[in-house]
Amino acid sequence: MNHFPAAGGMGFRIAQLLQAGLLHADVNTILGHGLQRFAVEPWLDNGQLAWRAVPEQSADDSVLRPVASPFSADGGLKRLRGNLGRAVVKTSAVKPEHRLVHAPAVVVESQQALSELYKQGALERDFVAVVRFQGPQANGMPELHKLTPLLANLQDRGQRVAIVTDGRMSGASGKVPAAIHVTPEAALGGPLARIHDGDLITVDAERGILSTAVSDAELDRRPPVGRPPLGDEWTGTGRELFSAFRAVVGTADTGASVFMDDPDHHPEVRRVQHA
Repeated sequence: MNHFPAAGGMGFRIAQLLQAGLLHADVNTILGHGLQRFAVEPWLDNGQLAWRAVPEQSADDSVLRPVASPFSADGGLKRLRGNLGRAVVKTSAVKPEHRLVHAPAVVVESQQALSELYKQGALERDFVAVVRFQGPQANGMPELHKLTPLLANLQDRGQRVAIVTDGRMSGASGKVPAAIHVTPEAALGGPLARIHDGDLITVDAERGILSTAVSDAELDRRPPVGRPPLGDEWTGTGRELFSAFRAVVGTADTGASVFMDDPDHHPEVRRVQHA
């Protein structure tokens, strides 16, 4: 966090994106009109706050690169599709040799449950952790920050591991391939609600594939199982009030919003509302 501003910080990054035509400059900001107001850096001029143009070169190419020589050709994100639904994976921190995982599923319904399996030594093998009922309608889509450290440890031991979840991990997915925001979510009867322990799962962050070897016909025959991990942690301090929002919230890939201009564009949500 300290090296980023020292290398040029947000001012350098915004200046680079503006010069490359990758940002809209014609916007109103807290500093006034025009995003170019953020393509500068603050400094003290005789004890007074002043602004000056950012350097034209990054002070540390290992931390901050110009547009002309990016870390990678894409933005570090990949959309995944397949018979398990739609998801997104952050590839920027995942080494190429870890971006394809084809392994049996270990199905849990909370990050705490996966942590318990880890403590019991039950994860000493290749697997894909399917953490379901973590989406907007299930429990409000909490941050699943506890998953990465334990899976990273297993990956460092040479195991092939990945995460598939209808929840979110923000930037915490780290070096482990994590297919997050899976839509439709398990609470809406999505395919994750029909996955069993041992089903073969493929997470391919290179080709953009999220699938199971279980046939579509077999998935359709299976009834949805499991439920959101609602318990004492979801009551008290006003948490009960949010049940109304979970009942009408949209899907993750449409912004998980309760404000929908056209419900017909959200068939999965409409199905639950009318059930």
